[in-house]
Amino acid sequence: MFVTPSQLHKLPQSTGIYIFKDNQDSIIYIGKALNLKSRVSSYFRKKNDAEKSVLIAKATFKIEIVETGSEFEALLLESKLIQKNKPKYNVIWRDDKSYIYIEITAEKYPRILLSRKQMSRGEIYGPFPSTRIARELVRYIRNIIPFCTQKLPSGKVCLYNHLGLCNPCPAKIEKSDLEEKTKVRKIYLANIRNVKKILSGKIDRIAVSMHKEMTKLAQLREYENAAAVRDRLNNLNYLLTRNYDHLDNIFRYQDFSDKIWLVERQILLKNLSVYFKQLKSVDRIECYDVSCTSGKLATGSMVTFTGNHPDKSRYRRFRIRSKETPDDYQMLREVFFRRFKHRDWQFPDLIMVDGGSSQLEVLLQALKFNNLNIPAIALAKKFEIIYLKSGGQIRTLKLSDDSHALNLLKRVRDESHRFALDYHRSLRMKNLLGILPN
Repeated sequence: MFVTPSQLHKLPQSTGIYIFKDNQDSIIYIGKALNLKSRVSSYFRKKNDAEKSVLIAKATFKIEIVETGSEFEALLLESKLIQKNKPKYNVIWRDDKSYIYIEITAEKYPRILLSRKQMSRGEIYGPFPSTRIARELVRYIRNIIPFCTQKLPSGKVCLYNHLGLCNPCPAKIEKSDLEEKTKVRKIYLANIRNVKKILSGKIDRIAVSMHKEMTKLAQLREYENAAAVRDRLNNLNYLLTRNYDHLDNIFRYQDFSDKIWLVERQILLKNLSVYFKQLKSVDRIECYDVSCTSGKLATGSMVTFTGNHPDKSRYRRFRIRSKETPDDYQMLREVFFRRFKHRDWQFPDLIMVDGGSSQLEVLLQALKFNNLNIPAIALAKKFEIIYLKSGGQIRTLKLSDDSHALNLLKRVRDESHRFALDYHRSLRMKNLLGILPN
């Protein structure tokens, strides 16, 4: 699909990549977006203070759009096209930093590494816009397809083998007899081929294969192995549905000017003060989320944003005690009641929870029980709808996708989700290693 800067209304509100071209039909910039219409339109707004966006918009004559099924696919396609075309503004806006690549080495047992240069040996995937994104990408792929990063020869089986992230381990394979070595090395190389498929965007093949394997194991009543494959399949789905922008941009808080943060808070206050007359500022925001796998080792998080920054000294994490079966509402209820007992923890201007109307009701009940009159909202991921209670009724507030107020709330919400998930994964790993405290 092609449009000109005067035809932005024709753009789809879907995920994909956008390619800006000049009047010579040369590619000058390539980017990806969850919402193509919103993202591309942002370059051409009259009140655009970003130097980069202004320069790109002035040079753009035509825009090509390629829709994708997920942001992950968009990320891979973006990197492939940047490597191929080396657009002018993708290069000069790197601030003298070189792009990061994922390299699969050309060794007997190929390893997956990060590289700043396009090596002549092995296979290269990328470039990716930041080390953080590339490192997180490799980490999540490893939760789907195990591989090794340990250089051979090595006399010890690597630690990741015990965690199921390097299986089979090359160091272990090399200690086997010839027949076993040949057989198991084929399994390792098959894993590497599957990693290549993921990095090439051939996700469907991997998903279908894993689903068949899970079904077969379940039919053979190998339920533990089937559950392990199910978890890998869930990780694959998470890889496809997660937001990659926040890894490079949202957590680089120092890149946000004080002016932008102030504008975000002012607009948020303006939107919410219509419903909360007592709300005079949103300088301090608390947000909550819970994370679990089938109810096991459930965790809750509380993150606090103060002024222009996440206030990590006020972060709190909770290991859920009350439930061993999946029940998000009861888990949240426990987190709220444990938090509100601490009157010594300074209360915020605004409290929010990751979720919808039901999660908001749990929060409101906890506030009422503790005689706290603090404005409270919920932010649902699916359509980014804000839920709040006003006039005795649950109401919804839908801000535009490019709203400064919504951007602020999404950053806070996503940070609470990350914090809860990280603690949950930490507990799972300790449980696997047999070192989980009671």
